[in-house]
Amino acid sequence: MKSFLLIGVNHLGSMIAKKLVDLGYEVMAVDTDETRINAIQSVVTDALIGDSTNEEFLKKLGVDEYDVCFVTIVNDFQDSLMTTFLLKEMGAVKVIARAGSEIQERLLYRSGADEVINPEKLAAGWIAERYSGED
Repeated sequence: MKSFLLIGVNHLGSMIAKKLVDLGYEVMAVDTDETRINAIQSVVTDALIGDSTNEEFLKKLGVDEYDVCFVTIVNDFQDSLMTTFLLKEMGAVKVIARAGSEIQERLLYRSGADEVINPEKLAAGWIAERYSGED
């Protein structure tokens, strides 16, 4: 069974975690915000409060044991970038990071992300295609 590490329990992160759990997968959720961790704790396999830019904290998580690591940090791009870099440096198998702009996408790829998701860009493409067709 696949296991997932999700760093950043914001709106997107919590939606990803809930869907993965619904699909039967194990999810470890991490965030610096105790309120967010308390809100998701009953949904996921495990949840921890911690700083993903702290190498010692990440080492304790055993990041190389997860099949996929999601970085969905929103409010601090530097933390997102550092977390992505550290995960890959520590042997994470696959890192998928969230970007809010094209420059962030490029920077995340350069720091080691295997895939980068820009939710607004994806939604805009879907909306444009969905509503540009003839009825």
